[in-house]
Amino acid sequence: MADGNPKRKGRDGHARRESALEALKRKLAETEIEMPKVEGYKLSKARKILDICGFPLDRVQVRYTESELAKGTVIRQSPGAGEKVDVRSGIFSIKLQVADRSLIRFLPSIYQRDDLGGRSFLRDFLWIFQHIFNQTEEKLENIERYFDPLLAPPDFLPWLASWVAMTLEEDWPEIKRRDIIKKAVELYHLRGTLRGMKIYLKIFTGFEPLIHENEWPFNGIVVGIYSTVGEDTILMHAANKAYTFMVELPLTLGDVTNDQIRRIHRIIEREKPAHTQYYLTFQPSEDEENFGIVIGEASTVGVDTDMAGDPSYLKQV
Repeated sequence: MADGNPKRKGRDGHARRESALEALKRKLAETEIEMPKVEGYKLSKARKILDICGFPLDRVQVRYTESELAKGTVIRQSPGAGEKVDVRSGIFSIKLQVADRSLIRFLPSIYQRDDLGGRSFLRDFLWIFQHIFNQTEEKLENIERYFDPLLAPPDFLPWLASWVAMTLEEDWPEIKRRDIIKKAVELYHLRGTLRGMKIYLKIFTGFEPLIHENEWPFNGIVVGIYSTVGEDTILMHAANKAYTFMVELPLTLGDVTNDQIRRIHRIIEREKPAHTQYYLTFQPSEDEENFGIVIGEASTVGVDTDMAGDPSYLKQV
């Protein structure tokens, strides 16, 4: 007799989902993966099987060899089916022998003769070109993968990004590069807006910044009204608050390097609305009291005070 209690059904479904999740976590935590059987499959299907099982495709080495089987059929694999492979070691390789026919069969019979040792230099020489042709043919058969930022090979990502005029930083992780290219159209629709800049900075830093419009951290250098020489005086250009904004990142200066700060500046300069000025700030840490250039203490007027307008060069005083 079936149990019609919806609460029990909900608990059973939740338990099944938890057990499936735990099984997935255990599988991902395993350092060794059992090699699947790919012999007898087409090379394209064999690659898909290896990819689903968690084997990186850049570790697959393909060698074409003479066989009467259908062209492109895997006739031998190493490691064999059922063998354990340590995928996290990074020192393994998967070797597949694939059926093909030598191009020498299209030449006159005089060129198909073997030497006394049963070898043919011309046959071996032609296999080099067949490997090149087959690799190109395989790429053309799977050309749709190269246009998908989530499936394209890692070395193709910079070229794919250039098609949408996106600039990728060299030290970005692969997942971040793919995410940037995937969101290229969305970011272009928002280019020149604060929303687009926030999305771009969040992708780069991993944190969502706070944007304070029509704000500026300094009031000027009018002695006796806004500033006190030696306390809160800073030398920088004039700013109209109608065209200014402040970018506040939930990070301290100890969390980022000078190179990362420069890159953040480049992102803001590229994505900010035109004819606007900005100021980049970070959250102060416990050992950071004040940042800026104090006349008479940490600066020499005319020597290093010209950097005051760029927060990436501010020194602690």
